[in-house]
Amino acid sequence: LLLISATLVVPLFVLEWINRKTLFEDFPFVLFTFMSLHSLFIVLLLAPALRSLRAEKSLRALTFRQWVGLLLGAVLIFAYVDVVIDQLPCFLGVPNCD
Repeated sequence: LLLISATLVVPLFVLEWINRKTLFEDFPFVLFTFMSLHSLFIVLLLAPALRSLRAEKSLRALTFRQWVGLLLGAVLIFAYVDVVIDQLPCFLGVPNCD
């Protein structure tokens, strides 16, 4: 699960690291810590429901807790995408992007 969540953050981390070499600003460790935890929570919320769907191949197999996990996972996905869209100029190396 950690590997899956890392695939959501590592490409952006590499972009930021490469494009920020010429800028004299501190690296945004707080942003990437937040994004790493956020992506881990997304994977942890979605994994049980997706595992159940893969085994049963029916939406009726999902329990109430799994439906709640899917709903919260969807909300976190929208928030994660919003952060990525907001920070995309920074990842691409635009100076004074904040």
